[in-house]
Amino acid sequence: MQIENKADFGNACAAFDEVEITELREIAKSYREASGLIIKLSNLAGGQIDKMISKVPDGWHAGIAQATDLALRTSYAAASTTHPDESEEGTLNRVLAYCSGERWHKLASSLSGAVGGAGGLTTLAADLAATTTLVLRSIQQIAAGYGENIDDEAVRLECIAVFGFGGPLTEDDEVETGLFGVRMALRGKSLETLLRAIVPRLLPNIGSKAISQAVPLLGALAGATINPVFTDYYQKMAHVHFRLRRLERGHDPEQVKACFERVVTQMKAGKR
Repeated sequence: MQIENKADFGNACAAFDEVEITELREIAKSYREASGLIIKLSNLAGGQIDKMISKVPDGWHAGIAQATDLALRTSYAAASTTHPDESEEGTLNRVLAYCSGERWHKLASSLSGAVGGAGGLTTLAADLAATTTLVLRSIQQIAAGYGENIDDEAVRLECIAVFGFGGPLTEDDEVETGLFGVRMALRGKSLETLLRAIVPRLLPNIGSKAISQAVPLLGALAGATINPVFTDYYQKMAHVHFRLRRLERGHDPEQVKACFERVVTQMKAGKR
């Protein structure tokens, strides 16, 4: 791929070679593509939200917050136990190996959304638990692809922290600053601390999903359509996060941040 002369990035990228700068450009491109899902999801859900919002019972915010917290706890406990073991044979292990890959997880989340949405708000908690587990399982597989050890508790916490990186209905005009700020804020936290930080950030997205699925049957279509978009968004964010972590193994995180911000500034200026 053709890139600018390294000097175009100034002192911010002095510690990086051209291969690493190209990698940072690809990461920035992936982040911008993930942000583009905001528009896609808004178009999918927005037309129905005004019609459905009157169907949501009083006090639904507290209920959705509790359901979101429970879904994250359930997924954290379950996702890491469903990866195939290459050293073992057997039917279950073959099934787990087959149920892998980003496309499979998007299809599975679509099915979960259809089943969960068929019951409207009454089945929201079950849909949240199933979909969150599928997304987290996919995030863990992506992390492993970048050399992370998902048997390590700290890495599993980094995986669940991806849910704190905004969402497809949360637009951040200062993408690079917001990303690194959240990554730093969530780094090294315990599960309880992470959940207290993540749940409020997820609520606007989960709330919109709940409204879209408020009416049974119509909710099945909404769930089947919206769930894969959420899954795709967090898969893209997982790639961004763990590609940055891979670079941070060889560079100071502040150097990575500074160069990434410079690369994004160049991209916003229209330089390719």
